[in-house]
Amino acid sequence: MHNQEVSFEQLLHDFEPIIFHLLHKYGIRDEDKEFYQEGSIALWHAWQTYDQEKGKFSTYAYFSIQKAFFTLLRKETAIQKRKEKYQSYLDTSSLVCYNQLPFDPYLFAMIEQKLTQNQMKWFIGYIINQQTIKQIAQKENVTENTVKNWARLAKPKIQQILTKWDIGVSPQCPTN
Repeated sequence: MHNQEVSFEQLLHDFEPIIFHLLHKYGIRDEDKEFYQEGSIALWHAWQTYDQEKGKFSTYAYFSIQKAFFTLLRKETAIQKRKEKYQSYLDTSSLVCYNQLPFDPYLFAMIEQKLTQNQMKWFIGYIINQQTIKQIAQKENVTENTVKNWARLAKPKIQQILTKWDIGVSPQCPTN
């Protein structure tokens, strides 16, 4: 086993340029030293699991560190996508403004014509009756994700109607 020949501190010192090389190669800005730490952990893991019969340690260490970086990049990308998706759910201020506009039965009829029956359940519950997604889901015996899907499909249709009738967001509505 490789770990008896040299201490890990010496190994880290020797392979630190590889960690920095990979950071530079992939354009990773590592202000919090998170990638450096992952690279160090990957090097330690490679040091512990290295088998001399399978090839050179430097090659094994290089690919172990590279794999750790790719894994961390994938995780950070997934987290960023989830944050953006969550933010898009929160950014409904351009569509929903309670008690800002007078009720217009003609506009309501236009919306009712464009939306499906389930989308209308969301519209009446969420927009008209100011219910939460959870309340609508319980009332309709469906999951919250189902109600969110109704909303996701209904919003562009409502936006189209409001744009067509030149009904914008009231200046009193908060925007994010």
